[in-house]
Amino acid sequence: MNKSDLVKSILKKNNKYKISEIENIVDLFFREIEKALTQRKRIEIRGFGSFFTKAREKRIGINPQNGKNIEIKKKIHPKFKMGKILFKKLNPK
Repeated sequence: MNKSDLVKSILKKNNKYKISEIENIVDLFFREIEKALTQRKRIEIRGFGSFFTKAREKRIGINPQNGKNIEIKKKIHPKFKMGKILFKKLNPK
């Protein structure tokens, strides 16, 4: 499912809003998540999961083309950990 599919799905369930309004709400939702992650904040949506960032320190890697050592710079990656309710829905007993 991509963003436009999400907008269409929300529109089917709640047709009192215009498609442009729903697009704005979805865009705003993702912008707020992006903004919080860039500030290294944690976003927790109860029952669904949490988004957070994790830093990978700089390290030495090997270039596969020539076998020489290269320095890989420090990077920050987004991470997601699913909540218990989502886990139980994906893994029923």
